[in-house]
Amino acid sequence: MPHVATATSGRPAASTFLRVYGFLLVALALECAAFEVIARYQGIRPFLSVDNLILILNQSAIYGVVSVGMTFVIIAGGIDLSVGSLIAFGGVVGALVTRALADAGWWALGAGWAAAIMAGLAAGCFSGLFITRFQIPPFIATLAIMSSVRGAGYLIVGGSPVSDLPADYIFLGRYNIAGHVPVSVIVMLVAFAGGGILLNSTPFGRHVRAIGGGAESARLSGVPVNRVKWIVYCMCSVLAIVGGLILSSKMRSGDPTVGVGDELQVIAAVVVGGTSLSGGRGTIMGTFIGLLIIAVLATGLTWIGMESFGQQVILGIVILAAVLMDRFKGAA
Repeated sequence: MPHVATATSGRPAASTFLRVYGFLLVALALECAAFEVIARYQGIRPFLSVDNLILILNQSAIYGVVSVGMTFVIIAGGIDLSVGSLIAFGGVVGALVTRALADAGWWALGAGWAAAIMAGLAAGCFSGLFITRFQIPPFIATLAIMSSVRGAGYLIVGGSPVSDLPADYIFLGRYNIAGHVPVSVIVMLVAFAGGGILLNSTPFGRHVRAIGGGAESARLSGVPVNRVKWIVYCMCSVLAIVGGLILSSKMRSGDPTVGVGDELQVIAAVVVGGTSLSGGRGTIMGTFIGLLIIAVLATGLTWIGMESFGQQVILGIVILAAVLMDRFKGAA
């Protein structure tokens, strides 16, 4: 898969875009059409409506924000299993600080966000340090952070959710701009836009791809491999915290029990979007389309009445198919 969906080698931009993302877009369109036909056959509400599409975007906003960071991590040849725990931890820290400063109004909300982001940055710094300085495999390092952060969240609140939060706390998760567009969706789209620019239009993005293609070759080419990897893990952790703040805002509480298994949903969106698990290949746009494929699948199966266990089976098949396709492309 080409690195960017822009005009290259004289190709028109639209042609290149379709060549890169055409299969994903067709899969998404067929998915939507299938659920619309089934919904009409069952005599239930139409699946393809503006309200339902906004609902799908709103429900996928948390995973979407986190998947931007995970895309960078996987392109760089790594993996981050701590994002689910960081989602919970971000909500706990943000809720605690906001409640403690509730009398300060909007300043309390800002302080809660800042404290949570700083906590996530610290977790990312530790992950990146273990991986780059001590050469601990990313799987093990982030697994350790996952356990530690989850335990810290329970210890801070004694296992109980943080409630009794100010009314303004719902801003990220429940507030709508102009009465229709959720703030969470705007945050997600900003994260995707920023991630796309960073990956496709900056030296940092080129360094991330080079490291995923071969860390030693990148080092010999002058790429500061350890520094770039460290930044990637810091960025992924911070975005996981942002996702946690959105979830906490939706729930109007900070709950240390949430986020279990969310890392699998995030990785699924990235892989289905065409990012290679072996590193070096992937796009932010691909991740966005992969996120929509997963979100439409989950929402559509619920829409037509399929139970959650059946949904898990189908999601597993979709992920396996995406990995097999990536393997075949790599062998071609």
